[in-house]
Formats: sequence, C-alpha cells, structure tokens
Amino acid sequence: MYQLKNYLLSMESNWFINQALYEACMDAVPVINKFTVSEGMGELPKTPVNKLCTEIYPQIYKFPLFKKAWCKMLVEEIQHMEKEVGFHPNPDEDVARQIPEMVLEYKCPELFERMWFTVETILKPVIYSCYHKYSHDIATVQIANYNPKDKQQGAWHHDESADVSIVVPLNTGGYVGGGTEFMHRGIVKPLPSGHALMFPSASSMHRGLAVESGERYLLVFWLYDKSMTVSRAEDLLDIEV
Repeated sequence: MYQLKNYLLSMESNWFINQALYEACMDAVPVINKFTVSEGMGELPKTPVNKLCTEIYPQIYKFPLFKKAWCKMLVEEIQHMEKEVGFHPNPDEDVARQIPEMVLEYKCPELFERMWFTVETILKPVIYSCYHKYSHDIATVQIANYNPKDKQQGAWHHDESADVSIVVPLNTGGYVGGGTEFMHRGIVKPLPSGHALMFPSASSMHRGLAVESGERYLLVFWLYDKSMTVSRAEDLLDIEV
C-alpha cells in the first residue's frame, strides 16, 4: 500500500477540479433533483453542465475535469508509486485486454478517497446531465500506463464491468502517439491533460492507440448504478422461483 507524499493530492478540497465545471455542477444539482423528484414527468432541461460537455460522437463526450497543475503533481507522484507498488496487469482479464495498471482502492486509499469525492460531487451530475441516469457507484478507479515497452497499444474491447467509462489523460505532450479509437465512429486524439473522455462502457467498442515513445498515464473511472444491478438480480431470482 502506498502513502501519498504530496499532501495536496489528498487534501479535502475542490481545488483540483476545473473551476467552471465545479460551479456548473453546483448549479446543475437543484435542476436534476427537481426532475428526479417529479419521477420523470416532463423533460429534463439542459443544465449548466451541458454547456461544458462537447459531444464528439453520439453519446461520447469530452469535458474539462482536473486542473493541469494537479495532473502534473499526480504524474510526479505516480513516478514514486511505480518504484514502491508498480504497475501490474489484471490477471483476471484476457491477455489482449491487459494494461499495466494501479487500482487506487488497494494501492493508494488516500487518492481513492479523493476520487470518490470527484465521482459524488462532479461526475454524478455530469453523467445525469448527459445520459439522464445515475451511474455513480465505483467499479474501479485506476491509473493505466501505455508505453512502447510494456503495452504500446490496446486491443479492441468494451468495459463490461461498468455502465459509464471516463478516461482522463494526465501528461499529454509527454509522449508521442496515443489517443482512443472507437469502432465505426472514429479517432479521438489525446485530449489536454485533465480533460475527460466519457462514453457508455458496454456499447462502445474502443482501443487505446499506439504510443510511439514516452509513457502515457491515464486516470480511468469505471462507474455503474448499483441499485439497477440489485434490481436486475432480484428480477432474475423472481423468474427462477
């Protein structure tokens, strides 16, 4: 288990969130709450968050999430983390899909707690504004690493463990190549550091493009709606009975 060396990365504050997005989320919450209380009667109006989310392809969005200064700090911390806990592929995934990763919940609980704050405060209203649903339960939050030595390029896959995937580049400009390709849709070039790429997990077949030199660090969120998962399980039990 890794203990953060930079206190600012674990500080209980919203300083590391893009300020315009933070303010938009605060303004969006009352609008969303009013709509959910009405139990879906009527139509959810556009929230302030929608103005900051650009739809690249159908249901695939980009938006500013973290400040560049925070991303730079995190990359410096990752270099310490590599020495102490390292990147390791998930042995439960097929070999083609494996990427060197660090799962924050187990490797660095302090940073995971900050990311939980980000999900509850920021990503929850962003997802509702774009998809009109809640998917704020965490399947995993991890740091992934693409590089020519360990993993140059990803294989085609969809993220079956989640409903919504959010990928945030941390060091754009520190490597050559990279980006994300969506099958039958097109390529998204590397976004600026701290900008998020968000898409439906199960229906978006995608792959990370080859890194020609350097190391590409990504912060990845896999999110789902636990209440819907429980509801489906209960429905299946009723059918079996």
